[in-house]
Amino acid sequence: MPQSFWADYHVHTRYSDGRAAAREMVAAARRAGLATVALTDHGPRNLGVGVYSARAFLKLKREVASWDTAGIRVLVGAEANIVGLEGEIDLPEEIYSQLDLLLVGLHPYVLPVNLQAACDLVLANQLQHISKRWREKALAANTASLLAALEKHPVFCLTHPGLGMPVEIETLARACARAGTAWEVNVGHLYQRPQELALAARCGVKFVVNSDAHQPATVGNLEAGWQLLQAAGIEPEQVLNFSRAAR
Repeated sequence: MPQSFWADYHVHTRYSDGRAAAREMVAAARRAGLATVALTDHGPRNLGVGVYSARAFLKLKREVASWDTAGIRVLVGAEANIVGLEGEIDLPEEIYSQLDLLLVGLHPYVLPVNLQAACDLVLANQLQHISKRWREKALAANTASLLAALEKHPVFCLTHPGLGMPVEIETLARACARAGTAWEVNVGHLYQRPQELALAARCGVKFVVNSDAHQPATVGNLEAGWQLLQAAGIEPEQVLNFSRAAR
């Protein structure tokens, strides 16, 4: 029976730090044989790489609506940044409620909402390799802020959890399972280990394998994610965008 990924829910365009126009990324998704692709640029507080304004997402959505997208479903979402310890993100509800999906993730260089977040989220993650105290501080802040975000916002998936910014996997995965939020297997960075994914899987979380593509060549390039899932012993039924038969 054929096996395939039919969707890639994490793709960047020139609206943020992608290297190609939105139309080019969609064309690449078609060539990859995907049925669905989501354009999910960085929120505006991701320093140096985010969109120029939160309203840029609505502009992109209007742009996509004017195209002929026959043969592929094109979603417009956002990869919002955690910017506060109480789950604050850099996208207001009035904007993300008009989008097709909301991704949320931790990034090291963001403009935080206050000085406490600057210390616990930004500084602590920069200094986590210096001492155990800083790492524990970063771990606690990262996990707590993501847990709060899951309670406050309708998060489709957490992007690259644990990439360069440590999180308590079991605690966070259980919260994702309760919220119906997917755990991303990120092929663009390919940093995750099978034992970490297996731990998340035991908490009942669903997975989504995404490319985190910033250029057309890597859109829909998801096979390495499937290999990781297999190494972790995760069943296809636990993966949202994988099917034994092409859709």
